[in-house]
Amino acid sequence: MSQVNLKVQVYCVKPSWVNFEKNRYRLYVDEDMLTERSWIWDIKTYIDENIWVELQADTEHIIKLVPILDPIDSFAKFALKKLRVNGKLLYFTNQDQSELSFRI
Repeated sequence: MSQVNLKVQVYCVKPSWVNFEKNRYRLYVDEDMLTERSWIWDIKTYIDENIWVELQADTEHIIKLVPILDPIDSFAKFALKKLRVNGKLLYFTNQDQSELSFRI
């Protein structure tokens, strides 16, 4: 196991009125929930999460964003962007993903 620094940007990519709702998101690494935050910002704002975790080397890991929508029929869509593992930026073809895999 080794200490790993994960930095990832969390965006709400739609809708434009999202800051009037009471949505939240949960951030997981593998199966461990690391944080739950309320989304009180507009779609032009992002959160730069800075996470330290202890992970097994030479293993595929997943960072996942799970929305908690309020109202339940909200159109809110969250995305993870610019994942950096120990300072190294990883590139992904799809820019609006809620789940990213990486290996250390």
